[in-house]
Amino acid sequence: MICNNKATIILNYTVNGLFALNQNLKYWSNTKHPKLNYNIMNLNLTKIKGIHQLGTIPLLTGIACLLAVLTSSCNKDSSTVGTSTLAVVSGSPDAPPADVYINGSMISTTPLVYGSYFPYYGNIPSGITRVRLNYTGTTTEITLDSINIATNKTYTLFLSNLVAAHDYLLVTDTVVAPPTGKATIRLVNMSPNAQGVDLVIGGQVIVSNKSYKQLSPFKTITVSDNDTLKVVQTGTNNVLGVVNAVTVQSGVVYTIWLSGFANGINSYGLQANLMRNAVY
Repeated sequence: MICNNKATIILNYTVNGLFALNQNLKYWSNTKHPKLNYNIMNLNLTKIKGIHQLGTIPLLTGIACLLAVLTSSCNKDSSTVGTSTLAVVSGSPDAPPADVYINGSMISTTPLVYGSYFPYYGNIPSGITRVRLNYTGTTTEITLDSINIATNKTYTLFLSNLVAAHDYLLVTDTVVAPPTGKATIRLVNMSPNAQGVDLVIGGQVIVSNKSYKQLSPFKTITVSDNDTLKVVQTGTNNVLGVVNAVTVQSGVVYTIWLSGFANGINSYGLQANLMRNAVY
């Protein structure tokens, strides 16, 4: 049973007598994947263990007690059935602050700026979906992309190149929990002229030789308090982009992406940025 958008569910349970949860979940319709970093849902689900997925219903293993209090009625049909989830990454260096629209409806609450991302947003219908960026606070279009969305998938849309030569990469995300006590990370190269790049963490090459619009699968990495994530030219120590002072946390799924232009072409140099896809 999935309830409508205004339902509030209070779950109280004990798993093997070791874990208790009293979590208010608001706007239940977007919880197809309770660990994803949803933006507008304001879900504060951290380090919840024993949660598995079957269709659109989360199963809590070892539940001793479940209490559901609904503030509005439930229907047999779910508005989320047949829908998917989408995040948007701004990798176009000359793109101005933008409002994000999906199929004509504005979904962003703060401007999307270069080097940032709009976290996963649910209820994207399957089929052709129109993702439009407008100059913030206006109806003036910056870019418009038509993407094909499959049923019940999770996607990230990476925007790249200059606005006048707009390009994008739509990626299907396979987001799963990292091994116990570890994190996972992937590398995406969204620089049109950086050629092959590697990801180096703690002196170790984690991902190697990714060209423009190529990405790695999620790789397991060690948890650390203060780490430096480097994107380097493949097979060299030539640093192209860096994210400093990163606390790599257990149970977190990350994406690091490189954007901009090598050698400062078009006056826009290279930079690396980090995304938190999910927290387990």
